[in-house]
Amino acid sequence: MPIRPPQALAAALARETAGHERTALQMAAQDLSQRYRSGAGIPSTLSPSARAAYLAVRFPSTFAIAASVWHRIIVRLDLPAGGSVLDAGAGPGTASLALCAAGSPRPITLLERDTGWRDVSLRLAHSMEVPARFVAGDLGTLADQPPHATVVASHVLNEMPREIGLASVIKLWRLAEHVLVLIEPGTPSGFAAIRAARDAIVAQGGHIVAPCTHALACPIKKEDWCHFDVQVERTALHRAVKSGTLSHESNKFSYLAVTRRPVGPHAGGRIVRRPIHGSGHVHLDICQEGRIERKTISRREGANYRQARDLVWGDVLED
Repeated sequence: MPIRPPQALAAALARETAGHERTALQMAAQDLSQRYRSGAGIPSTLSPSARAAYLAVRFPSTFAIAASVWHRIIVRLDLPAGGSVLDAGAGPGTASLALCAAGSPRPITLLERDTGWRDVSLRLAHSMEVPARFVAGDLGTLADQPPHATVVASHVLNEMPREIGLASVIKLWRLAEHVLVLIEPGTPSGFAAIRAARDAIVAQGGHIVAPCTHALACPIKKEDWCHFDVQVERTALHRAVKSGTLSHESNKFSYLAVTRRPVGPHAGGRIVRRPIHGSGHVHLDICQEGRIERKTISRREGANYRQARDLVWGDVLED
């Protein structure tokens, strides 16, 4: 089912994008899309029309991705109620607002280099009654930040040189009192950033919450990459700016959630590719105990089949 922001946040987004020329939004959206596809990243400072285009097109997608990630974390881990959140490279605060939408509002710190997002991000947070503060800076200024219960960095590492990105991962990990969440595009380069971060944090004593159900060496081969997808509901403005006709779109992502304390054994394996449904059976590619195996579950297996046929890419098949 497509994911969309809660009503109060959607109304705030509509207010932020109102008053901008449709043509200007389309041109800005095309420029942003081209930058993402080329790997160039977005400028350190966006124009007002580019920020409005981001809210119209990119915000719903990154919100849905983050919401999907938080859902998979919450089923495994009790996040501290009211615990503070550091959103590093926050933009308009998409990832941290998705967490607040998934549970109760909690104080968030928005660390962002583009000060043009300051007023916008605070208005979006206040629309959800989320206490928020904006701090001008980037991952190079992490040393100035106090520890937080939860630290999240969404779509940040993939835009940095690998060595600088890994150094930033360690800094983010040191600031996370409870859990660190990293989200990147579901591309080979996005997964490479996540995989390198996984290795570095496990070496630092971190415990994986998701998506991995083990801390063994990642079994994904070099020609492949681990990623998932989420359906995003498009608003009328979203469709108009992207010149699209479909009411939804699919967005792919890679992610990692790690915590300070063990979360207990994970009885099962993660579905790492789209399930293949046949007549009376379903094929599932499962990552479990350091290897990927295809499991075929037939209708003859009764309850196991009824469970398996409803699972989707990214879910866990319990043993």
